[in-house]
Amino acid sequence: MNSSKSNLSIKNRKPIFKNNNLSQLFKLISEKKGFFALILATLISQLYITYYVSENIKVEEDDNKKFNKEILLAIIVVVVVILILAFITMPPWLKFILFSIFSGAFGVILGYRKSGVDPAIVKSALVGTASIFVTMFAFGVALIASDIKLGFKFGLGLCFALLLLFIISIVNFFIVESSPLKKIIVIASLLLFSIYIVYDTNSILQRNYNGDFVTASFDYYLDIINIFRDLLIGLQFDD
Repeated sequence: MNSSKSNLSIKNRKPIFKNNNLSQLFKLISEKKGFFALILATLISQLYITYYVSENIKVEEDDNKKFNKEILLAIIVVVVVILILAFITMPPWLKFILFSIFSGAFGVILGYRKSGVDPAIVKSALVGTASIFVTMFAFGVALIASDIKLGFKFGLGLCFALLLLFIISIVNFFIVESSPLKKIIVIASLLLFSIYIVYDTNSILQRNYNGDFVTASFDYYLDIINIFRDLLIGLQFDD
């Protein structure tokens, strides 16, 4: 009797990945492989722009210790481009140009940020960023395979979390100036943008972007850059 119950319970267990879900996932990936190729190509090109600018910008020894005009201009460009891309409809080729300007401006910021940092730390941050991206991307795909779709409410929750983190960061920078709080902010930011990769991957597989590969690539770019920045800061805490 117990044996039959045990066998029955085993039979009634649902597999994590149903065959029909997997077949739908493979079909979905097959349908979107061209779209993903465009996303990846755009992402790599924009990351290269950021890398090239950050490696070739000239930073004097005292420049990384002060808030100079180049950093201020780069921050203004970054904010303006984000607002334009968020609220103005435009063709993909124009978005790509603005994306490239954004990547170059962020390269200036990154160049100053990593100036004077041990190259071994920079390399570790790069490897860590790549590892997190691949892992979270795979997890986002696995959720779709499990028929788990992250919807609007989940994305809204991430936005509120990001806004809260931004407010706390401003308070810590201008008022509190607490080192332990800074560490908490960096860890929280790292976790948040890692989750964003899962959400973005889940969204790309669900939504119809109508060929707007630039927006999808831009989402990934922001995730990767912020994770790299957080790892760069976090590894210096331990240095």
